[in-house]
Amino acid sequence: MNIKFPGISQSDLEYAFDCLNDCMQSDAADFGFDYPYFTPGGAYGKQWWQLDSSLALSGYKWKDRKFAETSLWNFIESQKEDGRICLWGNDILPKHAPGNWFPEQNEGVSSLPKIFDVTYHILQGTDDFELLSSSYNMLKKYLDWWYKDRFDEKTGLITSVFEETFIPYLGSAMEYAALDTNVEVYVGLVYTANIADRLNKAVDAAGFRNKAGKLKSAINTYLWNNEKGAYYPYDIRTGKHIDCLMASTFYPLRMNIASTEQKNKLITLLTDDEHFNWNTIPFTSVSKKDPLFQTTVGAYQGNASWSGNVWTLINEMVTRGLLDSGEKELATALALKTIYAFNRNCTEFINPFDGSGHGVLKYAWTASQYLELIVEVIFGISSDITKKEVCIFPNLCDELKKHKLSIEGVMVFDNVFLDICVDKGNLTYKISDKSIKVKS
Repeated sequence: MNIKFPGISQSDLEYAFDCLNDCMQSDAADFGFDYPYFTPGGAYGKQWWQLDSSLALSGYKWKDRKFAETSLWNFIESQKEDGRICLWGNDILPKHAPGNWFPEQNEGVSSLPKIFDVTYHILQGTDDFELLSSSYNMLKKYLDWWYKDRFDEKTGLITSVFEETFIPYLGSAMEYAALDTNVEVYVGLVYTANIADRLNKAVDAAGFRNKAGKLKSAINTYLWNNEKGAYYPYDIRTGKHIDCLMASTFYPLRMNIASTEQKNKLITLLTDDEHFNWNTIPFTSVSKKDPLFQTTVGAYQGNASWSGNVWTLINEMVTRGLLDSGEKELATALALKTIYAFNRNCTEFINPFDGSGHGVLKYAWTASQYLELIVEVIFGISSDITKKEVCIFPNLCDELKKHKLSIEGVMVFDNVFLDICVDKGNLTYKISDKSIKVKS
């Protein structure tokens, strides 16, 4: 893949791919898996982790579709009988996390379920029916697990524990309802319904959409604080909000979970530099005004590292939400701020004040989401094998419209490549397979 882009060199792009290549684990059998996968990187070793190994595929799929598709089988084959997909390959918590941080949670845990989003977008580019059908069954069983082991009947919310939410909750299940977990499960319901449609499973699709509607209502009923104009996590035991203003408050912008009135309040908060650092390096993972706010340096230090540092995990999700809610200019601004902050700096997290990188220095999901934001948000590329169609809708700020930018060799389907050039706002493209429709 080649790029011409203001402030990003070809070697910068290749550095992100080098980071991913360094995290690639080809000797999967040594760790109980049948197919190659991505490790998190650095001190986390060669083991498979649900969140890291899935997110790493988001950007890498634009270089190697076959690798991304093959890697999905690790999730399918490792799924437990009850539907749970493990936190990591050993299916126990690490005894010792980097940064001398000792997790105390001991429940059988899963992970923040980005796998719904990742799987859906990989499947958009494949016509492999066996993979499609098996992935669907995996996602369906995984949703069943969330509704069996983490669902609170009274509120209709999904609860979560250690690493099923960030900031990680170290208590027990059925106590804590987090923004990020609930929104990811909502996204999972919508995307799994779409896959059910593709497989002509109309009854299943209707069921998922019914659950999505109920979960959306629960999020807006129990997690929204109208007085403060933001979403907060909810303590199931006390029936009260937990008074911590996290950047995940913006997640309900995704798929228009938030109403127009709620969105407008969130946008005011989002662009308030005193809260989430909008004018410099957004987003601080917790509001700078919150008593919990802190930044960490060096190795990952557990909850402290999610209480102020900047993560691509958060920024990518909020960018998607801004696009979903029609805030294209803000989405573009956030995507660019994130891309430039992590350019040749694919570290686990960065300091919001000086941009220095900390944690793992070559972190797989950071490199992947950096690539994802460039390809999918700025250049606006998406693909749909069912329509044999590629869409190109670049999102460019006024400054970018003054320049000539291009990206070449983007793998939109297996062995089908796309080249794009945007010269002062004018788009031209070339696709290697003329049977593929291009919509722009």
